[in-house]
Amino acid sequence: MEVILLVIGALFGGLISWVITHKYYEKSSKEQKELLDGLSQEIKETNTLKYFEFLLENSKWNKEFIDHDEIWVAERNNTFQIKSGEEGREFHEEWTKMYPDQSTSRYPVYLIINNTIIKELTFISLDGGRIFVPMPDRKLENDKPSFFWNMNSLEIKVCLIIGHYYIYKDIFGVAKRSKIEIIN
Repeated sequence: MEVILLVIGALFGGLISWVITHKYYEKSSKEQKELLDGLSQEIKETNTLKYFEFLLENSKWNKEFIDHDEIWVAERNNTFQIKSGEEGREFHEEWTKMYPDQSTSRYPVYLIINNTIIKELTFISLDGGRIFVPMPDRKLENDKPSFFWNMNSLEIKVCLIIGHYYIYKDIFGVAKRSKIEIIN
């Protein structure tokens, strides 16, 4: 009789152990699958403009010189880069006339992922090259153009990394001097 109770106890204990182990296995498999799906989605999203914008706000950017080009590289992922292109043509609008040196030019600024340009922005070099900011947006007020920068725009996020402000210290100082409105 004792042997039968021992066998029944062992079978019952083994069955309970198997049920508990199986439940943990199912739970961990589900968690691993969800984690793997999340990582897969993150990998897919890393080569997007949206992720570039995330890095602009959440990564440190370092200035490097590669083949005589000034390139800003994301510390978090060095395949994300910002590069200024060659000086373009002269550029003059009302907001650029506020500076002593009237030398003003357009420059393309490229957002690059894995050596591929994904976006081109237009920046303006003002005051003989001492100031480098994005071209502001414009709106008409009483048939007269007014200019503004949206602080949440991609251009401003890039400018906060690569911009030059000379004695105006930041984008707000340049905006004040240039009579450019800042909106959020």
